[in-house]
Amino acid sequence: MHSPRDFAARDRPRDVAPAVAAIVVLSLSACTSGELNGVVATADTRIPTTVDVVWDLFSPAGETWVEYGSSADTLDHETPHSTGPTATLLGLVGGRSTWLRAVTLDSAGQRWESAPQELTIAGPPPALPIFTISDVDDASIDPGSVVLLTLLKDGASWIIGLDRSGNYVWWLESEHAVDVPSLHLTADGRGLVYLHQELRGDGEENGVRLASFDGKTYELVRVDDAHHDAIQLPDGGIVSIVSTDEPSVELEDGTQAHLAIDVIRETPKGALLLEDTRTIFSFLDDYGHAPWPMCTHFDDAGPGGGKDYVHANSLSWDADADAILVMSKNLDALVSVDRATGDINWQAGGRFATLSTVDPWSHGHMSHAWSDGFVVFDNGYHHPTKASRAVEYHIDHAAGTVEPVWSFSSEAGTFSPLLGDVRKLDDTYLISWTVGGMLTEVDSAGTVVWRASAELGNATGRVLVLPSLY
Repeated sequence: MHSPRDFAARDRPRDVAPAVAAIVVLSLSACTSGELNGVVATADTRIPTTVDVVWDLFSPAGETWVEYGSSADTLDHETPHSTGPTATLLGLVGGRSTWLRAVTLDSAGQRWESAPQELTIAGPPPALPIFTISDVDDASIDPGSVVLLTLLKDGASWIIGLDRSGNYVWWLESEHAVDVPSLHLTADGRGLVYLHQELRGDGEENGVRLASFDGKTYELVRVDDAHHDAIQLPDGGIVSIVSTDEPSVELEDGTQAHLAIDVIRETPKGALLLEDTRTIFSFLDDYGHAPWPMCTHFDDAGPGGGKDYVHANSLSWDADADAILVMSKNLDALVSVDRATGDINWQAGGRFATLSTVDPWSHGHMSHAWSDGFVVFDNGYHHPTKASRAVEYHIDHAAGTVEPVWSFSSEAGTFSPLLGDVRKLDDTYLISWTVGGMLTEVDSAGTVVWRASAELGNATGRVLVLPSLY
């Protein structure tokens, strides 16, 4: 049943002071049989919706966890089970009270528990916008899932997590007001990897950040001159798009031009020097075709200086082929590159496509791909009607074809000139329209089943949807 509703919740609490570590002693009475005591909850200083809970070290040994919820009588969530008197709560609603109870199940099967206690969670910073939720079809969405996205604002950039009611359950502000153009899961699935590039060059803050959901990992991998996107491989290495400045390059017509050329660079885990990195692929040395002025955007200034020949903007890893998928906005091409050799496996879209591509995109972005398909946010710069859409394509490697199997255009015919994103979920697609400050989840029939809208001045970027933060 389609049941629209509005979760603007404009009375939700907001922070009025900087977030600080909250240490709350919840129970200190003497230990008795069946009762756990000495429970202490500590909110993370960077991510206040993450709370570490510990209790009496002398409590019985056994299987342990924490039950929590919105009231003492509604402890309907629990942390993953462990064997020590400690647990971490993730994705708590900012500005709300959470009730929690520590639990131990000893080897004899006896349940020990603390009395339910209340913990107040700091609210989201006032700079973050209110998201209004509407067009909700409860049967079509996962109500317990978390929507993670980059949020671009004038003078600030954030990664935020929303529950399906629009409440903030996770947030992290970029340092130095740097834009965050990318968003992927870390290789272990316990956090996020995103590009953090303050200025072109070798500044100390330039690189790729790894931030765990529990706040315990927050580190920078130095990658100079990176832009647009970066991913982490299962071995912990980082692959990023890096711009090089080529002052004089011979074009297809024999003339010379100053170009920004993108390369795909791998930074092994633990690498400290540029000499420890390696170039997987160069659009100048390895593409196999002389550069040419592909469209009017050729004359724009590229990330590395010079004309914007490639403008690679998206990366994905094909685990089956151990290949890096690279989306070039200006070449309108998705290129599969063998990670070990740097050879091109195939190209979809663009002038030199090796796979025949039906209804191709025009200057798109891509965050989600699999062995025989991918989804593209088609910005639509050079379509007859300039409008943006989300498209799923199927790859038939045997037939050498790429064909669209689903698409959804902006309901208002909106054109999004930058970013945009789409992720394929189990039975739906989540789309970020960027400049409109809106997310829409759409089913295969093209029906909107969930919508999140922010006020003007907030641009939604890349998106992820997780069943939970655990």
